[in-house]
Parts: sequence; C-alpha cells; structure tokens
Amino acid sequence: MSVKPPNYTGFGAEFCVMTRWSATLTLVIATLLSNPISLSAQGNWDVGLSAGVANYMGDIGDGAGNARNFIWDLQEMRSRPALGVFARRKLDQDGLWHVRFDLSQLHISGSDKDTQNPARRGRNLHFRNHMTEGSIRLERDLMQRPLVWARQRRAMLTIRGFVGFAKLSHNPEARVDVNNVMRDQLIESGITSDGQWHSLPELMTGGVDYSDELNINTIPFGLSAVITGQKRGGAADFYFGIEIGIRMTDTDYLDDVTGFYADPSEMSTLGAALSSQSNLVDLELAGPGAGSLTAHSYIGDEIPVIRGNPVNDDAYGSFVITYGKVLNGRSQSFNRNRSTYGNKKRGGLFKKSTRMKF
Repeated sequence: MSVKPPNYTGFGAEFCVMTRWSATLTLVIATLLSNPISLSAQGNWDVGLSAGVANYMGDIGDGAGNARNFIWDLQEMRSRPALGVFARRKLDQDGLWHVRFDLSQLHISGSDKDTQNPARRGRNLHFRNHMTEGSIRLERDLMQRPLVWARQRRAMLTIRGFVGFAKLSHNPEARVDVNNVMRDQLIESGITSDGQWHSLPELMTGGVDYSDELNINTIPFGLSAVITGQKRGGAADFYFGIEIGIRMTDTDYLDDVTGFYADPSEMSTLGAALSSQSNLVDLELAGPGAGSLTAHSYIGDEIPVIRGNPVNDDAYGSFVITYGKVLNGRSQSFNRNRSTYGNKKRGGLFKKSTRMKF
C-alpha cells in the first residue's frame, strides 16, 4: 500500500513554470543593467549581489527532541552556500518603501548522523538539495542612524524589514550509506557507485512519486542592516549589508522525509535502499533510545511506522552579505528629510541638525 502524502495545496506546477518565471526575472534584471540611464536618472534603481549561507528546518535536525523547534533544531555544520543577484526600486519620494527582485541559488543539506537525538540517529537518513529561487518582495526602512560624515565622506546605517512571495525549484538527493546492507549489491550491479548522489522524487522512497511537485511557493520575510556610503569625490552611492531571511514553504519534501515507511516491494531496489537506511552499526552508535531495525523500516500496512513528521511543512533560511550600487544617482538614504523618522520636538531618532545635505 502506498502511503498518501498530507493534502498540501498550492503547488504542483510543472518545472517549466519555474523556468519561465526565472527567465522573466532574469530578463528584467538584464534590461535594468543594460539601460541604466533611463531607469536611474533620479537614483530610483539599485542592483547588487548577495553571498552567504543557507540552512533548513525540517525532519532532519540537531535538536535532542523529535519536535521541530524552529531555529533551535538547525544543524549549523550543515549550512551551505547561498548566492544571488537582485534589483531594487524606490517606491516613494522619501525612499522608505522599495520593491526588490531576487534570483538566488541556495543549497541545503541534513544528516541524522549529526543529531543529538538517538531515534533520529538510528533512522540514519540524509539529503542535500540544490535550489533555485526567484522572488519579489516589499521592503520598508524601519530605522536610520548616521555613522560618520564629513565634507568628502558619509555613511548611514539603515534597518529594513521585508516580506514577499517566491517560487522555488528544488530536487532532494541522497546516496546509499556506507553501512547500508544493500550497498555492496547495488554497487556490484552497477546501480550506484561509491558516493553517488541520486534524485529521490521519482524513486518513491516514501511511497509517493512527487516529481511533479518540485516547484513550490514560499513566503520570504526577514530583516537587513545596510550601511550606505559615497565614494570620495564620486557621485554614485554604494552600500554593504547583512541580511537574515526565512522562507515558509507549502511542502514537506525539501528533505524527502515525511509520512510513513512504504512497502519496499513497490519500489525499485535503489528506492528501497534509500527509503530505509537504518542498520545495526548506526543503531549501536546511536546508543540507548535508538530503537531496533523494525522501528525504522516498513513492517506491514497494519502497523505503520513513522518516517517523518507529516504535520509541519519544511522551511529554510539564509544569512547573506549584500553589496549594491545605485544606478546613476544618489541614494535617498543621504538626502532624505530626517523628519520622516521624527525630529527633536517629537523625540524621534534624528535631530534636524543631523540631516545630510548633498
């Protein structure tokens, strides 16, 4: 019997939808870069790069408990690269509101071998996922504070909050564990090789083929801190920043772990090997509380065994450093009227005397 996945809605679009969406976003950014004069005559546009790390929150975590305790369940050592490009446009005269378009590559991974929980350790599952994300988000400046300024040099700290909508293309992978009892047989038959990664959706490791559900919706939100500056004697503004973002998804398949163990007779030999990777060696290493082989494998339709928590969807996040440059204009961070945030009489963050005039 194949176990049905939870009734998730809102995804299931074909891969070509994500491809077209990403191509459109790339075309928009390319257009902005190729025609900066007309688009940035008043400094309304800026473009930039982001680089950092990504991680995820799901069924494979580091916490001692079985529950997903949000970021407390992260496996920090499993953080992987996150890279992106973006274009941002000012929406109002004061420069408080912006819309930003991003195209990013994010990599996440997880392994039960790194957990503190004996039951998870005995389960011995793992994954990696190379993801492409295209997003549009609304940003709002929450606070500003001048750092240093002089005749030829100025800098401003800005705290921003953001929320948006994104489409994500993903494909979880795994490899046959070195202690898997089926490993030698699979290598001898040429089905796998030492260290080879395999795409999981079509292998039905959980009894479900979700290969047509690899393009999903996410809700990105977070905070960023940006330091904006002006090069000595130059007119073009630039900025550096750090950004923490979290994405809530509508899928439980970022890690391929959810629901119950499925009947291995309904899978390929490779699918069966990747579905249940518990073995005597890892059970012994996990120690008391790891359970037995029957606690981490299919034993019959009458007694379903949980493979992963089917209640909560997966999430992922990133911590990145950003660099951006205003196209043919000065950043509104410098010439914005500080009364936007409050003045001395109202007890705001900035006094009138701190206004920077350019």
